[in-house]
Amino acid sequence: MIINKDGMRYTYNGTTYTIGAAVVATEESEYQGLCGIITEIRDGVDRETENDTPDIYCCFETPLFPKEIHELEQRFSDLYQTPKKLDEITLDMVIMAPEMVRVISADPKECKTCELYLLTTHCTTNLDSSSFTELYADYDAGRFALLQSVREEQQDGCVKDWADRDVLEEEYGIDRYEAWYRNEYFEKHFAISLEKLSLMLPPDFIEKLKSYN
Repeated sequence: MIINKDGMRYTYNGTTYTIGAAVVATEESEYQGLCGIITEIRDGVDRETENDTPDIYCCFETPLFPKEIHELEQRFSDLYQTPKKLDEITLDMVIMAPEMVRVISADPKECKTCELYLLTTHCTTNLDSSSFTELYADYDAGRFALLQSVREEQQDGCVKDWADRDVLEEEYGIDRYEAWYRNEYFEKHFAISLEKLSLMLPPDFIEKLKSYN
């Protein structure tokens, strides 16, 4: 059997491999650490290898950083017992065994979705500039943290200072607040917002969570 149409699925040993899905090469392969996509799957008499497992064809992305390139070249040089450069290493239509790749873009049909809330704070003053984020599993908990942060700035922070100087400008909504020093927005401002995110949890991740109980 040959599977090569985008979105087609093939399950082997409990893992679903989908044409077009993203994968990362495991330590079982010389391509270790490279990311790519599945382009074709063959099993049975259509396999091009003598493996007992299906042939999974992958197109890998060219590594970007010198360290990754050097490590890839070194692994292939050791494999072939002769120096190999990046342009001599095949990255497309690479045949991989199932244990050589790990699916990193799981099939949405097999995933569970949960909602998270991202609280982002950014503050710039004459003395400092800072940004940080926090994740909340509960909307009300995230909004409570937002309100607390705004209240602190209004009572004893940059917002109070700007208000005392009568140079405060503000904009706000249910899940956001922004304040700045009039006519000096880029130099002096405070902003905080709460954003809802959707997180897809693949089956293997859910199984890992169970082990923490």
